[in-house]
Amino acid sequence: MTVKDIAKVVGVSATAVSMALNNNGSLTQAMRDEIKRVAKELGYVPNTGARFLRGTSTRSFGVVINYFNNPFFHDFFIGLEDAINPRDFSYWATQSWDNLLTEQQQVRKLTQMGVDGLIVLPCSKETEHLDEVYQQLNIPLVLISHSIGDRFPAVVADNHAGAKLATQHLFDELKRPVIHIAGPIGAKSGVEQRYNGFCETMAMLDQQFSAENSVFFAKELRAKAGYDVMCEIMQRIPLPVSIFVVNDETALGVFDYCMTHNLRMPEDVALVGFSNIDLLDTLKIPLSTINIPKREMGQCAAELLFAQLDKKKPPLSAADKVRVLPVSLIKRGSSHS
Repeated sequence: MTVKDIAKVVGVSATAVSMALNNNGSLTQAMRDEIKRVAKELGYVPNTGARFLRGTSTRSFGVVINYFNNPFFHDFFIGLEDAINPRDFSYWATQSWDNLLTEQQQVRKLTQMGVDGLIVLPCSKETEHLDEVYQQLNIPLVLISHSIGDRFPAVVADNHAGAKLATQHLFDELKRPVIHIAGPIGAKSGVEQRYNGFCETMAMLDQQFSAENSVFFAKELRAKAGYDVMCEIMQRIPLPVSIFVVNDETALGVFDYCMTHNLRMPEDVALVGFSNIDLLDTLKIPLSTINIPKREMGQCAAELLFAQLDKKKPPLSAADKVRVLPVSLIKRGSSHS
């Protein structure tokens, strides 16, 4: 979508469109408003970087994560820099607050800055803004943690295998049924894959297994949500209990509940998280978890962007679009005596 396209629809010159979009010139307010309305309706994105750099590369990437204080991204950004620094690239990072509208705004802002590619941690399966970037504007894009089929390039952990490892470990270690604290499975594919891995494993291990009675849903993947869900679990499930939690941050909320209520780990509550964020091994009772190679994820995300930027290479095949990183179980005191 270009200034000329807007001009054709409105019936004015390209110069008039540029004046309206840049809030200058002698246009009437009514005409200025009409041009902006049409531009918005057509999905026009002004490429500020291109305007100043005349189409040259900015040698920068944009990164949209959920929260700046998410400890998962410490190693991720180290990996990203491993890959981009030798090529003299830099990056701009923004946060979406795990909110779709904010994510859409941040993606468009980074696009307007003229970044050469985008890395996005999607907060949902909504793709309109991603299609705009990847399909219409032809800007290289990589999703992290949550893929959307093979529609976009992505780097993800083997969530299904990790869930099976965690569930099998809890069942074998303590010989009792395992419950799962899941997240928004309808919005995030990685969360859904962990849920499926748990359910499939428990169905094989326990003939009495029922997902309806064994899965509790956190409203968001944060510590407070984990604490709140644990309050619900304690009203419905007798001790002792073993819990596989969708991610480490939510698991820390469960851990906090256990410490506050003097519950023994793993005797009363056995706990396994997912991701292996920093400092889990320094807790009063170290937290078992599934390790994701976060630094490698950052490296792979950058390499996928560079592969798309290299016009000498053929487009990514469906098989190469989504890279799945292996995971491993780390046994610590919260689940292992």
